[in-house]
Amino acid sequence: MLSLSAQAQSRGGNPSVPVGGAQPPSPSSGDASKDDQKPPSKGDDDQQQQQVAPARNEPQVQAPADPLAMSPEVRERIGTDSDREPPVATGEMHRKYFPYYEERKGDYRFRLLPPLYLEHTRGLPDPSGAAPKAGPGAQPATGESKVDRESLIGLLYYQRRSPRIDADVLFPLAWRVRENQNRVYVFGPIAHREAPGEHDNWLAPLFFEGSRPKAGYFHAPLLLTTSHYNEDGAFTLVGPFFRDRTKLDVDMGLVPFFFHGDNGSIDGTRKTYTLIPPLLFYHRYREVENSSFTVAGPLILASDPKRSVFDIAPLFFHIQGKPETGGIREHHTTLLPLFHYGRSETESLFVIPGYLRRVTLTSDTMLTPFFSQATTRNNATRFTAAGPILPLFYDYRDKDIGLHAWAMAPFYYQSDSPRGHDFLTPLFGKFETYGQSRTWWAFPTITVSTDQHGWEADLHPILYFGRNDRSTHSVVAPFFWDFASPKGRTTIGFPLFWRFADTSDDSVLQVAGNTLYMQKRAVGGTDWQFHLLPIFSYGEDPTGYFWNILFGLAGYQRSGSFARIRAFWIPIQVAGPDANTVAGQPARVNF
Repeated sequence: MLSLSAQAQSRGGNPSVPVGGAQPPSPSSGDASKDDQKPPSKGDDDQQQQQVAPARNEPQVQAPADPLAMSPEVRERIGTDSDREPPVATGEMHRKYFPYYEERKGDYRFRLLPPLYLEHTRGLPDPSGAAPKAGPGAQPATGESKVDRESLIGLLYYQRRSPRIDADVLFPLAWRVRENQNRVYVFGPIAHREAPGEHDNWLAPLFFEGSRPKAGYFHAPLLLTTSHYNEDGAFTLVGPFFRDRTKLDVDMGLVPFFFHGDNGSIDGTRKTYTLIPPLLFYHRYREVENSSFTVAGPLILASDPKRSVFDIAPLFFHIQGKPETGGIREHHTTLLPLFHYGRSETESLFVIPGYLRRVTLTSDTMLTPFFSQATTRNNATRFTAAGPILPLFYDYRDKDIGLHAWAMAPFYYQSDSPRGHDFLTPLFGKFETYGQSRTWWAFPTITVSTDQHGWEADLHPILYFGRNDRSTHSVVAPFFWDFASPKGRTTIGFPLFWRFADTSDDSVLQVAGNTLYMQKRAVGGTDWQFHLLPIFSYGEDPTGYFWNILFGLAGYQRSGSFARIRAFWIPIQVAGPDANTVAGQPARVNF
């Protein structure tokens, strides 16, 4: 209370006293001046009360001596990438040579009597009495032994004794290994392993058996038997018999005679199947769809909430609707090749050889060899035909679009509508869409067409000429082809003349007989070459020119300050920069 009141007074009446409890040091009585010996005033008394107030202490946490230390329980839980090797031994090295070689340093000892005996030991008491330094492989300070000893006797028997690992190995016949609580015993083909909640027993190659918490396995290869299981599933194979389980889903069978599966669902989505190939039998059931499907030889049965099916393939087929469970009132019966009749709430179909009648809410169709008639969209369209045994008469009307088409095959066809007019005879025909296109055909293969984009005239399969907007084509097969467009032009006079032009870079590639001309746009002008193969070549570009005889038997090239001659096909630089580059660009390659 005194401290709080003193602080409150110092804030209000004495600004020289700092706020927050920090006080200037008090002089000792021996160093006090005369002024200090004066009787204290009221303000001095307040300041003295503030000085004697206790200072505030912040909590402090001491850092651990070894921040990386880890208890054995934590190490086993999270794992570690440490090799657990002990630290390097320290101290003075001692050696002796009889009756065997031995060296000793700190907790380390090595003995050797070749080739009979070799021993390596760590964790021994230090002869000097110093405690071994802790490290990744150091053992906890408990009452148990810390000695880790390895020895090899006669090059065949290996032994190790340590707090974590023990081993006795008579190579290659017998093995006994312990790692913590995991123990392994091997004698020839016999192996046994045991650990808390686990074991393995092997007699190779006859059988292999083992178990884990909630899991296990058994394998007998010579008996064609294998089995394993865990919490999620199991699999068993015994000769031709197998059983596979995943959770509640089970598949089993006796290959190739019997197969069965059941997903074991208990939430309304159960599915099962059964297949017996020798009996041509298959059955499937799906609970969520309330459907089943069965095949037994030629007999086929299917059922779902909407319909049921009964077939005797390949002659008899029957479908029956189920309006009481969501289907429609329908039935269809077929007896091939004699009869079919089907009826539903909206349509019916009756078929016998030479006669078909189909009726729906908006259409009525009848087809026979002599007379056929069909109406659709409530008489908006009507089709009438006589034939095909008699000369076929055809008449079609569509009231909605004003179309009327009729024909007396094979003599005349005509079609009229607001969109156009067509007619066709054995020798001449015309097809017109008003304001858009016209096409004329003349016997045998002449066609002429015009539309809003151009025209075309063809004599199949020899002559083809036409224009489409800014593109043209001319073909006289198989000797002449010419295709031109704003992007370029291709002309072929087979087999002597070939020309390809591209307007994007003004490039031209032309072959005429044994001449070759190439051209393309370059910086500052045009790069072109002409070759009279194989005798002579000449070319120019904005920086120079070249010529060659017989592809370099003799030749010359000039490009700016660069100059090169060819003699017997060997290029020889005579002037300018590096022969491989000109003005920072690859040297031009010429024939």
